[in-house]
Amino acid sequence: GALAGIAGSALANPTDVLKVRMQAAEGPSRPMMSHVREVLADGGWKAFYRGVNATIIRAAILNATKLAAYDETKYMLKRNGILEEGMQLHFVASMFAGVMVAATTSPVDLIRTRIMNQPKGEKHYNGMLDCLRKVVRSEGIWVLYRGFTPQWMRFGPFTIIQFMVWERMRALYGMKGI
Repeated sequence: GALAGIAGSALANPTDVLKVRMQAAEGPSRPMMSHVREVLADGGWKAFYRGVNATIIRAAILNATKLAAYDETKYMLKRNGILEEGMQLHFVASMFAGVMVAATTSPVDLIRTRIMNQPKGEKHYNGMLDCLRKVVRSEGIWVLYRGFTPQWMRFGPFTIIQFMVWERMRALYGMKGI
């Protein structure tokens, strides 16, 4: 899971940089190519990979957390006799996995966004740890969870659907669970 997330996020980083820049832009809406030219002027093709380390770390954390939280929650609920194998167990375990994904990726997401959105020609942060230190020092620890609720509202339903479909397909093809 983590390796797939790393590869996909590294390849998609340019689109992420554009998304962050377009969302942060003030004033009238501009076409995407205008933002592409702005990023290129800001640092050439290399500028499309600003924040790629944070993006890769976020993807690894997201995928590893999602799978581990789902499997461990499902196993614990079954082992302790709280729920039996079935849709209710899959729903509860996947919902918890979505919460854990939002909890573990929120800090990295904030740092990634701050790095990607540094003003043109200005470098406020010298990497992820510097950004983390400066943000926490100036805004407090809880800033790392700014946007947690919308993030969970995005990951929660996706994770629930993903694992519910996975479990149904697993059952249809006769694969045994862990």
